[in-house]
Amino acid sequence: MILRRLYLYLVSAAALAVLAIGLVLLGGTILLFVFNDPTADSSRGQLAIYTAMTIVALPVWGAHFWFAHRFASRDPFERASALRRLYLYWACLAGGLATTGAVVAAVVQLVQPALDNVPFNALTTSQIGWAAIVFAAVWGLHFVIAWRDRAAVGEEGASATLRRWYMYIALLVGLLMLLGGAASLLQAGWTNLAAGDRRFPVSLAGPFGLAAGGLLLWAVHARVIHVRFVAEDRHSTLRALEGFIAVAISIATALIGAAQILYYLVARVLGVSNPGGAGGDFIAAAAGPGSALLVYGVAWFLLNRRLQRDAGTQEADRQAAIRRLYTNLAALISLAAWGSGASLLLGTLAQQAEAPIIGARAQDWRDPVSLAVTLTLVGAGVWLAHWRHEPWAADRQSLSRRLYVWAALLGSVLAVLGGGVGIVNAVLRQAFSAQPRLDDPSNLEFGQFLGVVVVALALAIYHWRVLRSDAASRPARPARVAATTTKVAEPAPAQAPTAVVVESLGPHGRRYTLVVTDATDDDVHQALSNLPPHATYHLTPTEQTVDGR
Repeated sequence: MILRRLYLYLVSAAALAVLAIGLVLLGGTILLFVFNDPTADSSRGQLAIYTAMTIVALPVWGAHFWFAHRFASRDPFERASALRRLYLYWACLAGGLATTGAVVAAVVQLVQPALDNVPFNALTTSQIGWAAIVFAAVWGLHFVIAWRDRAAVGEEGASATLRRWYMYIALLVGLLMLLGGAASLLQAGWTNLAAGDRRFPVSLAGPFGLAAGGLLLWAVHARVIHVRFVAEDRHSTLRALEGFIAVAISIATALIGAAQILYYLVARVLGVSNPGGAGGDFIAAAAGPGSALLVYGVAWFLLNRRLQRDAGTQEADRQAAIRRLYTNLAALISLAAWGSGASLLLGTLAQQAEAPIIGARAQDWRDPVSLAVTLTLVGAGVWLAHWRHEPWAADRQSLSRRLYVWAALLGSVLAVLGGGVGIVNAVLRQAFSAQPRLDDPSNLEFGQFLGVVVVALALAIYHWRVLRSDAASRPARPARVAATTTKVAEPAPAQAPTAVVVESLGPHGRRYTLVVTDATDDDVHQALSNLPPHATYHLTPTEQTVDGR
């Protein structure tokens, strides 16, 4: 049965891919002749290949999927099988993503004349539109079949997991496309407005199409999840994982945007004329980071609210776990930001102090100090808002906190390793040189790597102490004490006496002496089979004779 399913759905998947690609390319080639394109005559050979792909793949896919659907209609177990759902949701995901890509390209072609003053290309738009129709048909057919299967036989276990993989991957991709397109569109509009009469070749159609395609993909799947699956999916790990990936990307992008804007401001205060190569127009230079801060900052806020809302519908332990994971995720990302800024700041100051000692000329300190200060301030602000050195006991022993501490410790040690290699390399490069020079500007790398080592070492020591402190606060494990059971053969009274002697062994452990009569060894083992995993017992039968028997 499983081999039959595997055969039918593997062939169906392969034939479906060939069929969809063949139809898209065949339709695009036919449109060359419809629009009398000059390249139409040279495409006759390609027309034969694409026609052959379509003619061969269509009956192969149709026959195998018809048999698979027929078996599924007769047998509910076949209809609910994981292999069938795997094929259906693979087709939905592939078809949905391909449709989104085609929609993005089609929207770009449609809005280019209005937004970018690019002539409208009817042939290209028609070819992309045909591709969107084919891919949308593939997605729609398999989505409807999967929907009917769920209504007929339900969906649980592996089948529900496969459905979540498909939907939340599509939801995440659509959201990231929407955010990226919206940020790029805002940046392009901001730049064009700031430029005034000085026009920059910034395209509006590209980001508009990306945002439109992402919005379509995200909105369709978000609506389906909200209407049909939100109650059961709020408890799923994949929904939380999708949310935390989106939150992590939003936090990192928003922090980078905020730090870059603050960097421009600090650099201007310090007198840097061209901070980061942004030029003299601060308003135009702030278009990129400002757009990222606005779009991803709003996404950060909304996604965090969604995580809190999901947690509010679950049991207390899961609510706390989601809160801890978000808190430690934000702390880890902000730690990387302010650690990098502190390393850059200390390294720049060390270079300025080293330069007069060795007689070398250091680069201007104002630009790197501006960047370092902004990274440190922004990252440290977010880190202090989320990090607690000694939180509640449950938070202190949580998995997400241990992941944060170990990740911070790992990153710090690797930074110490890399910085140490850089320091030794800066020293040995002159030692091994044929003509060593103390005033060589490359020797200033010593100061830069020294800053990395000092900051990383301080972070490693701090988080090692946190790790030790958390371990010391962990409650001791209860002692494992054997429960001894003794069997004594006695005449059966009207009511079998059972004597239990309890000896106190501390707050977490007890030892029981249990006397059981008129039971076999198997009966005793079966009765004690529900003991907790940490409990043990030892059965010692005692044979006695009663009345000379």
